[in-house]
Amino acid sequence: MKDKIHWTWKRIVTTICTILGIGTLTSCYGMIEDDYEFDIYGTVTGKINGTETAIKGIAVAISKTGSDNDKITLTDSDGWFEFRELTEGTYTLTFNDIDGEKNGKFKQYTRDVTLNDDYNPKITLESAE
Repeated sequence: MKDKIHWTWKRIVTTICTILGIGTLTSCYGMIEDDYEFDIYGTVTGKINGTETAIKGIAVAISKTGSDNDKITLTDSDGWFEFRELTEGTYTLTFNDIDGEKNGKFKQYTRDVTLNDDYNPKITLESAE
């Protein structure tokens, strides 16, 4: 009987230690810290010969307010751009036509964005002609 009680307490203590140990490991190592990573992605269009068209080769720059860490990408043939894994905050997006008249000529456009979720804008640039 004494061995049975001893074995039961040993099992209870082992179970409690296992639960506490797993909880400690999970809280320290198992959970990924949420840095509020968001994405900004979208398309850039403009009117060429009266028809709204996706614009290739637009330089899209993003800068976070209070940071010197700017990122730049170019739109692809579908006018697509993206910035991934951004933290929450206020950003400035700047769209510049850098290829001259190759894909149409467009005015610069700037937009401020407060990011607290993914952001998917459709940007339509004004013609510079």
